[in-house]
Amino acid sequence: MDSAIPQNQTNQERTSLSDGRRSDAPSPQAVDAMEAMLPPVIVSDSLFASPAYQPLEIYDNGNSPSPVVASCPHAGRSYPASLLDSSCSEIDALRGLEDFGVDCLIAGLSGTGITCVVNRVARGYLDVNRAATALDKSMFDGRIAAPSACHHVRAGYGLLPKLTASRKPIYDRLLDAAEADHRITTVHTPYHNALARLMDKAEAWHGKALLVDFHSMPAYDRLNNRLPDIICGDGYGVTLDRTTADAMTGFFQKAGLSVSWNHPYAGGFITRSTGDAKSTRQAVQIEINRDLYMDGALRLDPARAASLAATMTDFGSFLISHTR
Repeated sequence: MDSAIPQNQTNQERTSLSDGRRSDAPSPQAVDAMEAMLPPVIVSDSLFASPAYQPLEIYDNGNSPSPVVASCPHAGRSYPASLLDSSCSEIDALRGLEDFGVDCLIAGLSGTGITCVVNRVARGYLDVNRAATALDKSMFDGRIAAPSACHHVRAGYGLLPKLTASRKPIYDRLLDAAEADHRITTVHTPYHNALARLMDKAEAWHGKALLVDFHSMPAYDRLNNRLPDIICGDGYGVTLDRTTADAMTGFFQKAGLSVSWNHPYAGGFITRSTGDAKSTRQAVQIEINRDLYMDGALRLDPARAASLAATMTDFGSFLISHTR
């Protein structure tokens, strides 16, 4: 299945450094030149199993770390061939779980001094914004050690998603019990180790660290109500201090974007497990309305995406100034 890998993505796979770090992040203007469809990458079993394969990218400008670290957990477009072999859903259905193109929107952050961690592996394979224990025991043929199912697992969207975004089954067979550990070791652990390392480094340099976890959301909720342009989540004040939250609201409003907090997205596992509003290590989740930058379900609107990317770069500069 190597032949199914788009050439530009193949080059990216080959040029990743051993720790997943890249310093040549595209500028926001590069969105204009990107293929609007952002095709998926099918990763062969042999490549995915190679020690050289990295499930994430780390973008920075090579300078000393800023107090801010950015995370992009759900924009991954790399699909292991083993997932497609075991899935009863087509790849376009699996892609409904992606935060499509969010990595393009934050491409300019590294130029402001913010280090960005971008997950490359599709959410349909494993959701890094879940605890490593958020497993649905009913998905496996064999004994799985997991606590009582949380609401995400019961809904079908645990660590290993059970359903597509349209709530269709991903699998029509049980997975081997060893598959959970394999996916955790291959994708989940490296991502969270990278975030912890970068947060430690930022805090060591500046005495504080702020994690900003970027996502996207549909234009409308389940009741067909239009969602705001931006929804920020801090666990209802648990993960971010009020002064920073108010400053972020002011930035987005000044940029002409509607913004609200915590409903219906109050922050996922990454935000809640990283941030504490009363400490020097804080976190916030940013949900971006896809209607701002997309043309359909699987296509960017290049002009609007480039404009929003420039706004997100400005947001990065604002965060650097505010946190310092």
